[in-house]
Amino acid sequence: MEETEENLNKTPGLPAKSKKRVTSLGPVAFGLLAFLCAIGGFVGGGYLSLGQEGIVELLESQEKNDLDASIKPTHEWIEIEKAIYQLDRQEGAKYVMAKFTVKTPINRASEVRKRLPELEFALQTYIRELSSRELQGAMGLYNLRNACLFRARRILGRDAVDDILIGELLVE
Repeated sequence: MEETEENLNKTPGLPAKSKKRVTSLGPVAFGLLAFLCAIGGFVGGGYLSLGQEGIVELLESQEKNDLDASIKPTHEWIEIEKAIYQLDRQEGAKYVMAKFTVKTPINRASEVRKRLPELEFALQTYIRELSSRELQGAMGLYNLRNACLFRARRILGRDAVDDILIGELLVE
């Protein structure tokens, strides 16, 4: 090639790319590797947390068609009868009708039923001491539930009462 002025001012060109486009397998391989690592981590983590005996027990329990322990009821709901309480001891007194339900473990349900009159009396005494202002709004209902749960656990035992629900609460 001659060294002319035109040729000297031109920059050397890069070789032209071939028309065949080669797709790289890098992203596909990386995705497959990440997927396999995730599955390995899941299986390995399960083995580390359960151990060999735990995995065998898990597989055997899945083969059984018996009723699973998680399906069997563990608690019983015991309703306390509706009662009407007078709140304020004035002429313009307000009345409250309330119905409570106690959640108790099945093995303690018979004992709770025997001592239910004591709980009813304690709840009646507490509610009669309230003023109508203390039952206003969501915070009043929250405080009432917590106070009733405290009294139920104190009378029946901490492990005998898991929760108490206010089924109905009507303030006149």
